[in-house]
Amino acid sequence: MKRIPAGLVAVVSVVALGTLTSACQVTPTAASVNGDTISVASLNTQMNALAGSAAGQCLLALRGYPAVTAGATYPTSFAGQVLSNSVGNLLAAQFAAAHGVRTTAADLATARSNYTSSLDGGITAMAQQASTAGAVSPCQKADGTPFTGQEVLADAPASVRNSELANQAVDNRLLARGADLSDAAVLGFYAANRPLFVIDCVSDIATASQSEADRIVAELKAGQSFAALAKASSVDAQTASNGGQLGCNFTESRVLSALQLTSVTVGQPVAPVQSTGGTWIVYEVTSQSVVPVEQAAPVIRDDLIHTSANTQRVTKELLVFARHSSIDVNPQYGSWSGVRITPPPSPPARYLQPSYVLPAPSGTTGTTGTTGTTGTTGTTPTASGASAAPGASTTPGG
Repeated sequence: MKRIPAGLVAVVSVVALGTLTSACQVTPTAASVNGDTISVASLNTQMNALAGSAAGQCLLALRGYPAVTAGATYPTSFAGQVLSNSVGNLLAAQFAAAHGVRTTAADLATARSNYTSSLDGGITAMAQQASTAGAVSPCQKADGTPFTGQEVLADAPASVRNSELANQAVDNRLLARGADLSDAAVLGFYAANRPLFVIDCVSDIATASQSEADRIVAELKAGQSFAALAKASSVDAQTASNGGQLGCNFTESRVLSALQLTSVTVGQPVAPVQSTGGTWIVYEVTSQSVVPVEQAAPVIRDDLIHTSANTQRVTKELLVFARHSSIDVNPQYGSWSGVRITPPPSPPARYLQPSYVLPAPSGTTGTTGTTGTTGTTGTTPTASGASAAPGASTTPGG
């Protein structure tokens, strides 16, 4: 039931919140929101922190950002994305403060628990996608194993980690404001979504053909032991050795979805399913346990907070707040479009100096080089004299 907190809208995000400085700060300003400023230095620190660690790169990938190289000249689009999120975080914090919404230590603890669980889900999905494509997941460690959500938070720079959790806590508080979290609502959700709170122990027997799988099913229905048949017949050596046990951490909802069923019966084999590898697999739910409503209540309230209707309500409130806010963005990063920063356009070619050909040393061919200054938005001319791609970078790391 957990999800990666993608933010309420573009203006409520979970990427690092920049260090806030006073309006009279003399250091260069990246953006200001209702008098509170985000300095260029803090923006550079954010980008370096995200790009300069494996955990930061994982967070960027989970947000859908392209990979960037630490210490390099960052693309303007990347700077704009990070700055947009910082502006969004600041807007959300200001909105919360204006409505008397405060976060506590308990809120931060809940945010950590929810956020790590959300990261776990996103990392698992990304690993599966990478495996299917024969690629390496951006959330994979040097030894080949994927990060856990807890490891990502622990390995992320403190400034990133703290802002992630602070924003998540504010996000949750804003969503909880006005949501129905009563005991009656919790009980209603629990009753209507029983498969989410039933935990299945699942075992399997892998066979080489459908006929062999059908034979196994017939023997199971005749009373043969699943564990004994798995040890004797399964071609999956890893599960055969422990009687076919896959584990006891599957919600019934997940089992039904994976097997495309509407119900399962404990102790009864499921009709053989052909795997993507070509083997035929017989599954069985060997036992079940029900999570008590008292234990499930925190998770249920989190789901009630994140309903579509509730999310849309808070999104609308924040968009209205943003429209009535004073937001100024340093032109080198672009301009505020209402919900995000739009990168600056490339300068017209007439403002860029043309390329020229360097004199070739004796006995060698000529080498094409470039001269010129950066354009008014910081875009560097290419060898052909045309500007680099729109939004090309000028922001140096650090």
